[in-house]
Formats: sequence, C-alpha cells, structure tokens
Amino acid sequence: MNNKEKDTFFEDFDQVKFNANDRKKVFDKLHARKDKKLTFFRFSPVVISSFLGVVTVVILMVLLSSPNAVIQEKQQVNSSSAVKKQTGVFLITNENLRAPLNIVYTYNPSTKSLNVMSVPRDLYVPIFSAEGRKIGMDKMLHAYAFGGQEGVRQTLLNYFQITDDSFSVLTEEEFIKYIDQIGGISSVSGEKISGGEEVLASLSIRDQLTENEEREHYEILSAVLEAALEDSELNVLEEVPRKIKVNTIKIADKVNAKKIEGIYYYILEDEDLEEVRSSLKQ
Repeated sequence: MNNKEKDTFFEDFDQVKFNANDRKKVFDKLHARKDKKLTFFRFSPVVISSFLGVVTVVILMVLLSSPNAVIQEKQQVNSSSAVKKQTGVFLITNENLRAPLNIVYTYNPSTKSLNVMSVPRDLYVPIFSAEGRKIGMDKMLHAYAFGGQEGVRQTLLNYFQITDDSFSVLTEEEFIKYIDQIGGISSVSGEKISGGEEVLASLSIRDQLTENEEREHYEILSAVLEAALEDSELNVLEEVPRKIKVNTIKIADKVNAKKIEGIYYYILEDEDLEEVRSSLKQ
C-alpha cells in the first residue's frame, strides 16, 4: 500500500500504529473497494444495453408519433411516377336530336398514344337516361333523343365500361366553322378535303361498315384530331399533348347486321365487345 492509498482511506495515517486487527480491517476495506469496482464493470454491459434499448424505444416513438412521414414520402414518390390514363368522350350533335358522331378515346401517357373508337350510329346498345338509368335497347344514334348529351354520355360509358375524365360536345355548325377556319383537312394520301361540310359528311356516313369505308373514316378522323391537338382553340381532347400516336379501333370486321322487328342494327357479340373494351383501356 502506498501513501496515496493510505491517505484515501484513513486520516492521519502516519500517526496510526497498526496491530493485527488493524491490518485485517484495512485489507477488508481494500477488498471491499476492489469488489465494488469489479461489480460495476461486471454489470456495465447490462446497463449499456438497457440504455441503448431505451434510446431505441424513444426513436421509434418519435417516428410513429409523426404522421407516417417515411411512408407518406414513399407513397408520394410512387404516386408521382404512376401513370394515369385519361379517358374521354367527344360528340358532334345536331338540331334534330341526333349525335351523328360519337367518339370515345383513351390517352396513355406512358406510351404517348391515343386509342380512338368511332362508334357506329346503328350499333345496337343499351340506352341510358341522363340520370344513368337503363331505358332499353336501341341504336346508338337514338341515345340523344332519349337523354340529350348526358344520355349519350351515360350510354357510351356504360356500354364500353369506361370512365370519362373529359367530355366535349360540338354542334355541327361549330365543327364546320372550325374546319373552315383551319383551311380544311388533308387525308393520309395528301388529297385535300375542302371545307367543314364535306369533312362532316364524310365522318357521318356510317350506314355501311365495310373495311375500306371504315379505313377512310378513320383517316379523316385522325387528321381532324391531330389538327385539334395542334390548335388549342378546339379543346376537345383535354390534357392530351401534341405530337402523339393515334391508334384507331376498327370494328367493321366484328359487327354483324341483323334485322330486329323490321329494322337493321349492327350487333357486337359479347366476346368482340370485350375485345373492344380491352383495346380502349390499353
């Protein structure tokens, strides 16, 4: 034992005379001090582990008490990268309670393509009222007479099982005026179609669905839609950007002419209808 240790445990150590009992007491105290040190170091890992456990619990409580910040941030990243397809309906109507041109379309931002379907006027479909109530079966052409613009919209949405993010309507007069303003429409072959009336007449001829007639119909329609995308004045394709690929959905080879109670209709069988619906949603 050195002087420092003696000074630590006893006052006036130098004046104390030790006997056997005194030495025993001193060594007992020294051993007790060493045991305390050993005991602390023996249990210090437990104390440290407990401390770390408490810290971990506190951190978890802070994270959980916040409004799911980590999860929300991940959801925001996923939602920003998600592709939202835009589905729309475009009609041309006249004063005779008819909609001679009914267009449904889907724009896919990931492929930058526009799927377009021109619905035949004589297609046999379930007719819906403006309130969305089924009235009966009739030609697509007659949907306007039963429920106006909203009736046509409801009929198209229910028949093709789509939702519309955009719903645009032009009268025949508005359509003719627009085509005249842009100087007419050129077909794929480059032949000039002069004037809105001729363009409208070409698009309205849907009585005979042959493959050639349908091809010509879609050539003119595609040219009209491309012109509409270039000119913001005719806002019939909302939120669809310029310079996109137009995919036309033709059904001339899918429909069958059938006479019902003395009237001819175009019938689209269930299997073919499902194929058309799938094409619209791509």
